[in-house]
This record gives sequence, structure tokens and C-alpha cells, in this order.
Amino acid sequence: MKVVLWICLISMWQFPCCLGAQDCLKLHNLTSAEVETVAPSTPVSEVPLAVKCYSRCMIDEYFGEDGKIDLQRVGSRGTEREHTFLAHCKQQFDGVTDLDRCDYPYLMLQCLFTGKASGTIVS
Repeated sequence: MKVVLWICLISMWQFPCCLGAQDCLKLHNLTSAEVETVAPSTPVSEVPLAVKCYSRCMIDEYFGEDGKIDLQRVGSRGTEREHTFLAHCKQQFDGVTDLDRCDYPYLMLQCLFTGKASGTIVS
């Protein structure tokens, strides 16, 4: 099944932010079609840098001083179950030190999307 703009959809619904999808696309010189070609299961190493940085742009206001997602900044957005998935994703990726600046947000959204799609926490 083709997932259309999964990064955009999950981040805009889950994490409305100051920069909109169109602004982030323009900032990273991308089109919606280019983002749509990346399936949620694509390994981070195979995702174009611009797409990974687009994902960061979409959720940038939720990053703390440490460069990681801050659950307090996410606040009450999303359901309790989604917060559980997000907390699990943080456990999985917050300690990984060899990630590029745009790898982490992509992996966080990918993990959250996978958890929501499957209904289970995936390691």
C-alpha cells in the first residue's frame, strides 16, 4: 500500500508547527511528489537528505536544547497511545550518537508512523 506524504500527514496532524508543509518543501527544494516516493519503511540510509531534513523542519519546534524531541514541548497533542509510541521511539533513538542532524527526526517519525500503523510498539 502506497502511503502518501506520510511524514507530512503524521507531523501536521500530530505536531502542528510554525512552518507549514509548503514552507518546508520550499526550504529543502522538494516537491510533494518527491516526498511521496519515500515509503515509510525505507531505511534511513536510503532516504535523500532533503527528505530527512524536511521531516525535521516539520517538527522542529518540538526539539529541546539537546537536539532531541522534548515530550513537554509536544504537550497534549496526540492521544495517550501516541505518546506511548513516541516515548518508546525516544528510548530507541535518543541515545544513538552516530546520527546526522536530519536522521533523528526522520527515524522518530518513521518509528511513530510504524507504531501507529501496526498498533504495536516495534523495536
